[in-house]
Amino acid sequence: MAPSATVKREITAAQGFLAKSDGKDKLLATLQYAAMFLSAGSPGAAKKVQVSLATARKAFRIMKPVESILPVVMNPSLDWRRPVYVEILKKLKCILMAVYFGGDHIVWLKLSGLIATDPKKQSRFIELAQKASLYGWFGGSLCGILTEIYDIQNLLSKKYGETDETYVRRQKELEPELRRRAIVLVHGVFQALLAVGLLGLRPWKPRTVGLFGVAASAINCYMLYPAVDRSSSVTATATTTTTGAGAGGKKDDKKAA
Repeated sequence: MAPSATVKREITAAQGFLAKSDGKDKLLATLQYAAMFLSAGSPGAAKKVQVSLATARKAFRIMKPVESILPVVMNPSLDWRRPVYVEILKKLKCILMAVYFGGDHIVWLKLSGLIATDPKKQSRFIELAQKASLYGWFGGSLCGILTEIYDIQNLLSKKYGETDETYVRRQKELEPELRRRAIVLVHGVFQALLAVGLLGLRPWKPRTVGLFGVAASAINCYMLYPAVDRSSSVTATATTTTTGAGAGGKKDDKKAA
């Protein structure tokens, strides 16, 4: 029996998600932090899974430092139509995320044996690279939070000379954009909290840090997942239900809605 159109759409969307290196990375990240939550920092199978998944993710991040810094290199000027501090935060976010991925790459290259250093200095070198990476991640997340707050406030504010009716209509049209930005903002908050936990800036337990990691990674997966148009399948289902139910069925459908 051939799969239905709805199943085909969902499979296609899943394939599109898994075809992205970022999709694989964030899916593994969700599993990694789930393992951290389960292990609670104690040695065992869950801890081994956490470490192995963290290592496995590195391959999907090759060239990420270059990708992160390119927006600044390609367009170093500021957009004077927006506040200067917002534009600076956007550029700073790109730089800090490049530091995050760069430090992460250094740790990976060292642990894989591709960078040779004095064994006595190895642990110190890795520790500094990890801290630089995590501080870059925290700073980049904080910059993203601040710029998203500004953009959301700007979208919600009433424009000069705008009537109440026009404002309500504009807000209605902006609902998808506001929803998307709200998700990005929540993701940034969880990501910043995760960085704080991994840096040890707060005395959180491994399970708390793991929970922040699962939330941040799961939201990231949601944002990367291709949009699926389910309206046609919903309409078809509603039509079938209404036709088969008769007049009483229509009444029940209205109650359910």
